[in-house]
Amino acid sequence: MQLSRDGVRLSIYVKTMSPETRLVIEPDHTLTLHVVAQPVKGKANREIVKWLAKKLGKSSAQVRIVAGLYSNLKTVEVSGITKSEAARLLGVSVESVTET
Repeated sequence: MQLSRDGVRLSIYVKTMSPETRLVIEPDHTLTLHVVAQPVKGKANREIVKWLAKKLGKSSAQVRIVAGLYSNLKTVEVSGITKSEAARLLGVSVESVTET
């Protein structure tokens, strides 16, 4: 997770076609988001944005995928949120979040 101008950026590995949408914090502190949707016609990307917006208490307009639209590794920018607030809402300790 890194700070953007008015929010944070998340680097998230995405696994599609999972039984449920859920976030997993890996032992190396990377984020893996399991999503139900298939990676077809942007369905998985829309689910990622919608799920993160709800989890972080933001509108879908405040969450956007800025890199990795066609990849399993995505960079997601969330505006209007602090690093500590995002870490708390995602269940990650602030100490385990690195800025790049």
